[in-house]
Amino acid sequence: MKILDKQKLLQDESIHKTEFEQQWYFSLEDMTEYLQEDLSEVEYLELPLLIGGQRKTVKTATFEDIEKGRKKEELSDFNKALLKARHFKK
Repeated sequence: MKILDKQKLLQDESIHKTEFEQQWYFSLEDMTEYLQEDLSEVEYLELPLLIGGQRKTVKTATFEDIEKGRKKEELSDFNKALLKARHFKK
């Protein structure tokens, strides 16, 4: 899973974004492509963004909502065993 850096995202011109009510909102379509992840669980707000010289209404989300809604990778069998072993040591 790729680690996100809000400042890098704000500087990345390939990701469409807008500031609304003192929060930055990022295009979910662009973020899906950037992360190569399924972001269908992310809570979003439809906002107008300037894309290719035209104003389009798209699904957007805050950095925090994207982080919260990202699907966590399932643990490998090895990591599950380590976690289980650590739990039994307590």
